[in-house]
Order: sequence, then C-alpha cells, then structure tokens
Amino acid sequence: MLVGLSMALAIAICIVGFIWIYVRVGPIFSDFIPESSNNPTPVVLSGLASPNSAATPASHLTSTTPTSSPTVSASPTVVWEATHKIVSGETVNFRAGPTTDSDVVDVLPPGTEIKFVGEQQQTSGVTWMHFQTEDGTNGWVREVDVTPLVP
Repeated sequence: MLVGLSMALAIAICIVGFIWIYVRVGPIFSDFIPESSNNPTPVVLSGLASPNSAATPASHLTSTTPTSSPTVSASPTVVWEATHKIVSGETVNFRAGPTTDSDVVDVLPPGTEIKFVGEQQQTSGVTWMHFQTEDGTNGWVREVDVTPLVP
C-alpha cells in the first residue's frame, strides 16, 4: 500500500513538473512553425515576358522623328530597401503585435528580406522588432529570429 501511494505521488509530481516547464518554456518556442513541403505556395511574377513571347528584332523597327519634345516630370519614388532577413532554420510567424499572443499576419520562410520600421519593444523579456515586407505588410518579429543585412 505504501509503495502504491509513493508511486502515485511520484507520478503526480512528474505531471505537475511537466506542466510547469511547458507553461514557462512554451511562449519562447511557440513562435516557430515547422516548414511543410506538402503544400508549396506558388509564386506569381507579374510584368515578366512569358517563355513563348519573342523579342522584336531591331531590323523590324522603324524610326520616326518626334515633332515635339515630350515633357517629363520627375516625381520622387519611394524605394523599399531591406535591412534585415529571417535567420536560417525554421519559418517564423510575422505577427500583428509584439507578443506571441498576437495574430499571425504571415509566415516568413528563412532568408526572407524585411525592412526595419524603427520600433522595438520588450515583452516578457523578449525584444520584438517592427518590420515591413516588400509588399507593404507590417508586423513584428523577435530580435533573435532576424539578422541585419550587410551592405
């Protein structure tokens, strides 16, 4: 009887210990999502020539002399330039806010280049950085998941 009681107590202590460790370590590792190769996402490139289109040879072009000079107005173009990239390894959640409880806006694969917006925030001992993707989506990534790009 005493052996059964001590075994039950040992099992209860193990369960409580596991739950305590899971609650403490869970937020640190919850931002990783294993990369799945079952459903690859197709990439669509717009504005590129199709493989079947042929370039027009220069001999078929006719030259014309313009009668008036066109006016060109230069307007400043905002150029998106990456400052960081996702470190190699697992995919990373691109979150709406600086916590693991925030909604996932996108999932970024390793090597994805992103632009630092200039805002950092400490949450539960973790430094979060505010970024923008090339398509203009804003989100947050942990500092340990990115590395600065070297020019």
